[in-house]
Amino acid sequence: MTNPLSLITIAKFADLLARLQRETPGVLNATLASADGLTVASTLRVSQEADRVAAMSSSLAGLASALTRETGHGSPRRLILESDQGLIVALQVPLPGGDLVLAVIASTEAVLGQLLWACRHAVAQLGDAAAAPA
Repeated sequence: MTNPLSLITIAKFADLLARLQRETPGVLNATLASADGLTVASTLRVSQEADRVAAMSSSLAGLASALTRETGHGSPRRLILESDQGLIVALQVPLPGGDLVLAVIASTEAVLGQLLWACRHAVAQLGDAAAAPA
């Protein structure tokens, strides 16, 4: 990111991630990462876990972006990974100073449509929080 985020903005991001986790059925945790894989905010209590999720989610977002660009499919909207244990959704959070990546990890109890709606809503709220004066 070219413009550093203020501590107030990062605190707003953390609050929004906590709300996403609290209000969306099945969400286990949410992490917001910079494009270079650094943790911006996370609901994960252990910072090393948040750092690993941030690094991997930004790498996956970069790969998805390269794949869609190479295949002529523009920019990816979201990346959805489904496993036996649940879902992982990664979305770009476009900001003027540089995009962030929102990674949401959900259990098998999550309903994909509800999860995607909540994630899109969270992306909009994160953008609003970044644009608001600190």
